Amino acid sequence: LINFKKYQEFKLDFEDGLTGIIGKNGSGKSTIFDAITFALYGDVKGPKENIKNSKADEKDSVSVTLEFEIDSKTYKIQREFRGKAQSAQAKLYHNEDELLSSGAKEVTKMISKITGLNKEAFMHTVFASQKELTALSELKNEDRKKIIRKLLGLEKIDKIEQEIKIKLTDLNRDIKSFSEILLAPSEQKQIESDKKIKIKEAESAAKEALSVSKAFDEKNKIVENLQKELETLQIQKDTFAKLEKEFSLITQNLNNQNSNLTTTAGKLKVLQEKAVQYDKEKFIKKEYLDLENKIKVLQVQKEQMLKKEGLEKEQTAMREQYRQFENEIKELSKKLQIKSTLLSKKQEQSKLFEHSTASLQELEKKEKVLNNEISRYNALSDDTKQKVSNIKSLGRSSDCPTCTRPLLEEYDNVIQALQKTISEINKKEINKKEAALKDLLTYKTKEQTAKTAAQKQLQNIDSELKVLDSHEKMLSKKEAEFKSVTKRGLANKNALKELKDMSYDQKEHDKANTTKQSLEHKYKELIGIESLIRQIPLLEKEITDIKTFAAKLKIDLEDKVKTIKTDQYDEKLHKTKVKQYEDMLKVKDEIAYALREKEKRVEIVKGEIKAIQAKLDTNQKQKKQLQAKLDDKNDYEKLKLFMGEFKNKINSKVSPRISQLASEMYSTITKGKYQYIEVNDTFDFFIYDEGVRYPIERFSGGEVDLANLVLRIAISKTLSELSGSGSIGFLAFDEVFGSQDEERRLEIMEAFHMIKEQYRQIFLISHESEIKEMFERVVEL
Repeated sequence: LINFKKYQEFKLDFEDGLTGIIGKNGSGKSTIFDAITFALYGDVKGPKENIKNSKADEKDSVSVTLEFEIDSKTYKIQREFRGKAQSAQAKLYHNEDELLSSGAKEVTKMISKITGLNKEAFMHTVFASQKELTALSELKNEDRKKIIRKLLGLEKIDKIEQEIKIKLTDLNRDIKSFSEILLAPSEQKQIESDKKIKIKEAESAAKEALSVSKAFDEKNKIVENLQKELETLQIQKDTFAKLEKEFSLITQNLNNQNSNLTTTAGKLKVLQEKAVQYDKEKFIKKEYLDLENKIKVLQVQKEQMLKKEGLEKEQTAMREQYRQFENEIKELSKKLQIKSTLLSKKQEQSKLFEHSTASLQELEKKEKVLNNEISRYNALSDDTKQKVSNIKSLGRSSDCPTCTRPLLEEYDNVIQALQKTISEINKKEINKKEAALKDLLTYKTKEQTAKTAAQKQLQNIDSELKVLDSHEKMLSKKEAEFKSVTKRGLANKNALKELKDMSYDQKEHDKANTTKQSLEHKYKELIGIESLIRQIPLLEKEITDIKTFAAKLKIDLEDKVKTIKTDQYDEKLHKTKVKQYEDMLKVKDEIAYALREKEKRVEIVKGEIKAIQAKLDTNQKQKKQLQAKLDDKNDYEKLKLFMGEFKNKINSKVSPRISQLASEMYSTITKGKYQYIEVNDTFDFFIYDEGVRYPIERFSGGEVDLANLVLRIAISKTLSELSGSGSIGFLAFDEVFGSQDEERRLEIMEAFHMIKEQYRQIFLISHESEIKEMFERVVEL
């Protein structure tokens, strides 16, 4: 068992024979058999959330593994609830590793097949509690019979008989209801006559509708022919309109092309004049571009000259920084020379401070010891003084403080001895310790002064070192800046070498800019003309394309004129045909309305016929249902009779078998005193004493307890035989001893020892630890 109820992890091997499972209430005795039932059938008492051990983690699984043998075959079943959702899982093996089945429901089915018992039958067969045993004799007849019938599964037959009785009552009620709603023969005859009349009426209405339908078809053909003629005329009309529209579009397009030709020719002429002007003045463009290049060169020279001047100024400033950083570095280096001396002083003062601290700690320990000793001697002196005072107050007849005998003539000697002790303590011990304490305190004061001085020296040195640390950081910073200035100065020097021969003429630069500005307007104008004259070839091509397209449009226009003359459209004929179509359509609609009215009447009559037929069909269906109910009633009455006979046969077999098995065991247990126990067909119990039958209530408590025990075992055996599971080889009894006295416990145990040969394993659960010695083996929880 893992995380099963009170067991976090527990393993138990069941041995053959009579085993006692002993433990206090709540120790988990019954839980072991709950686990067996769970392993076999996946069933738990109460909500499955309560099955998990309280100490288990939320994600931990609950699992039980059970190994068992039946019909000389070994099986192992593993069943568990997994994870937070407690999903059920199960596996069944044969001979340790041969998987027979998996899945919770599938394994349960396989177990029922192997054992021949479902969960309920298994519980009734192999388990019994004290409540069951006492109920067999203490309850009233009807209650006792219910328990026995439940143990044997006979209550299912009672339930079936009750269901049959309820079904017969329902069938009788249904038969009465169906009989009341069936049509009388005269009603059925009248309805059939009405149906024939309606059928003739429907046939007449259908003939009239057929005649009108033919007239509608004739008019419809005329309408369809007129519609086709109108469609042809409409196509002619649409085609003519389309030709006229195309003629208009071609004419308009031709006019547009002529207009475009005139506009484009004008643009070409203007551009050709611009081209002549460009050829005359294009030298100005070259002069402007040459000036532009010259100005770029002069601008570069100017920028380099300005850069040279800037570098020279920066070089002067960096020389000053160089001298300043050099002086600051020398000054900081000089200040840092005393750091090693300060560190040596700090180390020296630290040693003095640590030595004084250690000395003070040792002195304080000695001071504490001296104070304790002085206190102890003072207490001893005070105690001795108290004894002297007590003896003086009591007089010479007082007892000796050492041996407790009366002092009498020793009184003065004792007083003197005690006073001497006080004197010696004060002179020798207390004064000596106080002198030592005084010397120690003097030395302690010196050490404290030395410690304070060393501590002050350390604080001063630390302050000076902090200042030197800041100087070191500043020195590092200044040295870095000095390197940077040196590096930049060298770079400036190299850059100035490259610009040494650089020259620049400001007047020449200004003159070039002035000349360029005077030519700029004409230059931009020439650039514009240059862009325009590039369009001349495009315009020339555009004029050629317009002429070609205009010629094609003229040809298309001539073709449309010829087509319009050929395809003529008769508008007067079109209007005449439209009038004929509309008139004929009205006639057709009037006939269609008359046809719909005729067809509507036909459908109404057909609906009335259908309603009449439905009424007749319903009556016929109800007749069949009534006959089915009568047939069902006959079947259930037969089944009722059969179940009664079946129950009598079961009772006639079960009662004698229980009596036989119980008698054999009871005779053995009572050593032949009682030969026979009878269980009749109504499950009343009797014990035969010297051949005379007596009710079980006549006998003593111990005899009744034994009788209950053998009857319960007999019921279990009978149930095993009925279910075909005679190979079940163990019994389990929970608290069968109850509140029995020692004599009755011995009798019950003796009974189990006598029947143990019939079972491979018998388990008795009890909270009575005194009965441990009665078992062959014990599992103590």
